[in-house]
Amino acid sequence: MPLKAMMLLLAVVCVWRVEEGVCFPNGSVASSCGDMMPVHPPFTPSISSPPFILSTSGATYKPGGLITVTVEVVKNSSTEFQGFLLQARSREGHALLWPVGMFTNIDSSMFTVLHCKNMENSTVSQASGVKRKKIQLTWRAPNNSNYGDIYFSATLVQDYTAFWVQLNSSSLRLDNSGSSTAGVFSSSVMLFINLLSLSAY
Repeated sequence: MPLKAMMLLLAVVCVWRVEEGVCFPNGSVASSCGDMMPVHPPFTPSISSPPFILSTSGATYKPGGLITVTVEVVKNSSTEFQGFLLQARSREGHALLWPVGMFTNIDSSMFTVLHCKNMENSTVSQASGVKRKKIQLTWRAPNNSNYGDIYFSATLVQDYTAFWVQLNSSSLRLDNSGSSTAGVFSSSVMLFINLLSLSAY
């Protein structure tokens, strides 16, 4: 085989192996936890308007509460996505905190959970390269309220050449009212018990 033909064949094999290695169809993209950037050389994130919507079941969240997160293509669009990366983030005190909370009730045949920053189930991606128009996931907020308002951030991959990085949802405001009510109720009960104890003497 001529040297030129051999070099061309080698280049084709190398490109094929690179694409196979960096597409991560099974969602094992832990190296992208921080910047959420797919490794798809030589392609860069699309700057066109994303044909996807990232929404949540509420505008507020409570410590330990559940939120449904939906990623779907815009109405009447024929677009589908075959890859994604999703996590909750916070900008408390102007510092970017990620990831926040954890995803629950994961269908392992559809999704792969990642333990970004050693935080269990803190990030979710696809389990295969199956194309889809919509996904819904359940997120559980942290039990403490140290994160303030949060938002969800997603990277969506239409195919190897077209992808959008860090599409953000609207912010979810921290609602501590339930915790405060519980605390007042608990204090009232304790006061009542103490008064009963004193009256017994």
